[in-house]
Amino acid sequence: MIFLANRANLDKRTLLSRIFNRLQTRASVDGSPVEQVWYHTSIGNKVGVRATIVPSSFLGTSYPVGEAELQVSFDFPQTHAYDFYRIQWVDAERDLMVGWHQDETHPELGECHFQIDYRGDTVQREEAVFIDAHPLNVFDRRIDDLVDALDALTWDDEAPNVPSETIA
Repeated sequence: MIFLANRANLDKRTLLSRIFNRLQTRASVDGSPVEQVWYHTSIGNKVGVRATIVPSSFLGTSYPVGEAELQVSFDFPQTHAYDFYRIQWVDAERDLMVGWHQDETHPELGECHFQIDYRGDTVQREEAVFIDAHPLNVFDRRIDDLVDALDALTWDDEAPNVPSETIA
């Protein structure tokens, strides 16, 4: 395991547990946008955290559907000098995904990119700011960024889009 600055003794299981606990604590509060939290698993291993979200409470404004899902995953690959993550909003009713991916999938966009998928197709993908911080700080920052991105979401020719200047 590579220990990066501010990340000593942090492993994937511990990080996902901390994110789960943060979200679960909010789920028990009246009026919280978080309704339910669970681990996403693969072959019995924790690979991510998912939460059912009430969009209008999360955004502080109206939203076209009554429920969405927050999906969070982190990984610490030994082959890279930075953490991988996916923090994304999934609106199943409209087949819409909005989020940030920091991984090796699109090196032409740098370490991190913002992506919107709609009806099974990627309709927007562009470079995003690389945040070199503790993963819990990255999580907090991207949640704030997610609110901004969803507030700025427009529909051009029936396809979703977030203006480039909004993408952090």
